[in-house]
Amino acid sequence: MKDGSRKTLGVMLPGKYEFNTDARELMEIISGKLSLKLQNHDDWKLIKKGMNFNVPKKSSFKVEVLELVNYTCSYFDN
Repeated sequence: MKDGSRKTLGVMLPGKYEFNTDARELMEIISGKLSLKLQNHDDWKLIKKGMNFNVPKKSSFKVEVLELVNYTCSYFDN
């Protein structure tokens, strides 16, 4: 972005995925529904349209996409 911030827009199809992070991330769910499991957490959390979640840097998270998901992901160096 012009202000130096970094963002991606994306789509996730139904399925199970695992992601690793280098930077801290803020995932904003524009549409759809997924279950989220953060690294070092035992529980899964339902995330739906209009919700968001944070992922620490140098971490990982698992998602099970229940309905097609459109998202925005913002990346932070701190």
